[in-house]
Amino acid sequence: MANSRHGVLSRWAMAAFLVLVMAPPANSGTIFSNFGPGDTYGPDGIGIGAVPVPGYFLYAATPFSPAGADYRLTGLELPLAVVSGPLEADVFLMGDLGGAPSGVIEAFHLTGFAPAGPLTLVSIPSVLNPVLASGTQYWVAATGGTPTTFAIWALTLFAGDPSAGGASRAIIFGEDAGWTVYSGARTGAVRVSGDAVPEPACFLLTAAGCGFLGAAVVRRRRARAGRSIPG
Repeated sequence: MANSRHGVLSRWAMAAFLVLVMAPPANSGTIFSNFGPGDTYGPDGIGIGAVPVPGYFLYAATPFSPAGADYRLTGLELPLAVVSGPLEADVFLMGDLGGAPSGVIEAFHLTGFAPAGPLTLVSIPSVLNPVLASGTQYWVAATGGTPTTFAIWALTLFAGDPSAGGASRAIIFGEDAGWTVYSGARTGAVRVSGDAVPEPACFLLTAAGCGFLGAAVVRRRRARAGRSIPG
């Protein structure tokens, strides 16, 4: 009777363990996206980098907050184009301080743009895969990749509200004017992707499953050893 009961528990433990190990991560995929239907955006954009205003170098940033779970960043997608200068752009994942971008979490240097090419949706894989906490505000910022690069970041799809949103930072003749945050609706278009970080309970269940399996193996070996001893 005891052996039968142990066998049932072992089978249940094995099933639970396999479900935990083999199941795909919950809620993996898009953390945030402000693209329109069918990945639409624009048609206009915001100038970044060495814009055609003497002495100005601009950054733009879009805020986002993960919801429902903590996520490990896997990548970003932004519609970008280089208008003039070296064909490079810089993108940053940043933290937040007082409602404005602050502190670089991960930086991405992009090359290979077409000369004066059209806006292209650029996929940027994360190397550091930082964990993004649920309910915490972060920022994706972009600028020209060299001091003389003038680039364009497509804005979100125009839906009747022309007012600027997000944040911008201006370097004016070498002087940093800091970040300015806007209250409008339109920001740089971006999609943030990642994998949900498992809850601590999942690790506990996995550990419990491993414990059950280990105990079942030990009991089975002992039972076999007992049967093999001559009477």
